Amino acid sequence: MSAQNLDSDIETILTLNIAAVGQQVGVYLRDTLEEKQPCRISILSGEAWTQEIIGGNPHCILECCRMNLEVFEELVSVLTTKDLLVPTRSCSVEQQVFIFLYITGQNASNRNAQERFQHSGETISRHFNSVLKALVALAPEYIKLPDPLIIPQEISTNPKFFPYFKDCIGAIDGTHIPAHVTSDQQAPFRNRKGFISQNVLAACSFDLLFMYILAGWEGSANDGRVLQDALEKDFHVPNGKYYLADAGYGNTSRFLAPYRGVRYHLKEWAQGNAR
Repeated sequence: MSAQNLDSDIETILTLNIAAVGQQVGVYLRDTLEEKQPCRISILSGEAWTQEIIGGNPHCILECCRMNLEVFEELVSVLTTKDLLVPTRSCSVEQQVFIFLYITGQNASNRNAQERFQHSGETISRHFNSVLKALVALAPEYIKLPDPLIIPQEISTNPKFFPYFKDCIGAIDGTHIPAHVTSDQQAPFRNRKGFISQNVLAACSFDLLFMYILAGWEGSANDGRVLQDALEKDFHVPNGKYYLADAGYGNTSRFLAPYRGVRYHLKEWAQGNAR
């Protein structure tokens, strides 16, 4: 191949490459200069939807956020009166609480809430965290451990339980609540059933009111470890009193768990007889 032909081929290749690059640059500039399309274009804003649910059938708010209308209104009133939440330019206190309850009650993601309330992801996250901090600050006023001097009415008035359980003040149990964590943190949060969760300890009274909650432990943590952490923090069992617990906890003077291998329920007796 002569030098003249080689120069001609090189010139042709360079021309084709320059044309291709020019075409790509043109496409990029065209796409960049095109008018951006807004994402949140629903006719019904988040505030309008919130007010529609609040002012509509009481069953609707129960379906959306798992809370009765009267309880919702009282919660909003308390958070506002105590200055734990304040309205913003685009979001009332009612809508802030509704965002929090919608996400927790429906197990909805931030993206779902963005579309439903017509707000950006940053706005949804900010209001969610604001309500969470307000509820944490409010919790000690409403969630209290029982008075050790008072025998629960559910026990004192029932001859099946009194006086055998006169020193029992409640029941504890752990539950796994789905959690959203970054990929590098998922291993310790994966529980024995295979999904990502928090192991949450809860104590309740015999009228089914929560008295204590400890959240934040990884899903792989066992119930006994979570209980030990609660006892080291602020979960106190009065002297001579105890809580009922399931077989996942140890049987101690403060926690009464079922004896292993003992049949307690009719269903267990039926299965035993079948065998």
